Amino acid sequence: MDHTPWSERWLEVKRKNKKAGMEARSHADAGRVSNTHPSHTLTGYVGEYEHAAYGRLKIGLKGEELELTFQKVQLPLTHFHYDRFDTRDDEIYGKWSVNFRTNPQGDIDQAVMTLDEADVIFTRKPEALPFERLQRLTGIYEAPGGTRWQVILRDRDRLYVVSPGEPDDQLIYYKDLQFRIEKESGVIIEFVEEGGQITALKLSDPSGEFLFSRK
Repeated sequence: MDHTPWSERWLEVKRKNKKAGMEARSHADAGRVSNTHPSHTLTGYVGEYEHAAYGRLKIGLKGEELELTFQKVQLPLTHFHYDRFDTRDDEIYGKWSVNFRTNPQGDIDQAVMTLDEADVIFTRKPEALPFERLQRLTGIYEAPGGTRWQVILRDRDRLYVVSPGEPDDQLIYYKDLQFRIEKESGVIIEFVEEGGQITALKLSDPSGEFLFSRK
């Protein structure tokens, strides 16, 4: 049998695929909405985002551009439209697109990328408060109607709200002295500090603001 020129055949296939890819990428901006702006300043997107299976996605700021760092990929991000940012089409790593989402308080708290033919949601990793700071927040807080909440600390780094007849709610650190409840993204629990002392707990949700005095 004659020798089969596999190298020549696959080289031709590679050339055709590369040409098709270049033609496809030339239309990458077809769905772009013009004259839009990001909802936040660039620093509002900066942070570390996590996914249980895919690990950590880091969004940094380099000069006047955002920068994506994911596994071995490190590329600049430029604004595409609204809260979507894209990398350039890199010869080695290809093109990446990140769409950012806000929480009910208006802060950027999720980054969505398409990986393995599906949308993957990376959740922003909050900063951590030191043990001594968390310990100062523990205690009993009472509402004007007499309802009492107890704030306790477990494993030196997790705060919980405990109330009679209700499941314990873990408080997820948000910023300053504010926390969120994992199952209720619209709720903010803020500890009130006056004169260096924690004096109250304030719960805010779409229906209003409720104050619990520290006992």
